[in-house]
Amino acid sequence: MKRGTILILSWVILVVCATSISADATKNEWFGDWRMSLDGRPGVLRIHDSKVDCASSPWCDMVISFTDSGGNRIQGTIDRIDDRWQHMIFYLNFPGNRQKFDAYIFSWDKQKLAGTTYWGGRTFGFSASKP
Repeated sequence: MKRGTILILSWVILVVCATSISADATKNEWFGDWRMSLDGRPGVLRIHDSKVDCASSPWCDMVISFTDSGGNRIQGTIDRIDDRWQHMIFYLNFPGNRQKFDAYIFSWDKQKLAGTTYWGGRTFGFSASKP
């Protein structure tokens, strides 16, 4: 009986600790080329380190861009990232439309993210994954 109780408590502690540890993301987990579906339109979202030494925010050295299926590259800016690195707000500078994106990296699979974007007063979905 005691051994079973100890095993169950150990398992519970392990699960609780693993959940709280893996739920947070890190800055480096955002870096890479993400295959993105922007409301069904494919493209590549690229997030990388600019290697610039800056101190205005923890993400000031991060660079973001989107390349659509036609090869058109759209530059963007990162507005903010929450303190757990789970949620990023960024803008892509489409011609005639600076478009806002709310992106959430998945808690259990850091190779995927999803979120919403806003255009013309409407909300659209997007998702992305690393190859």
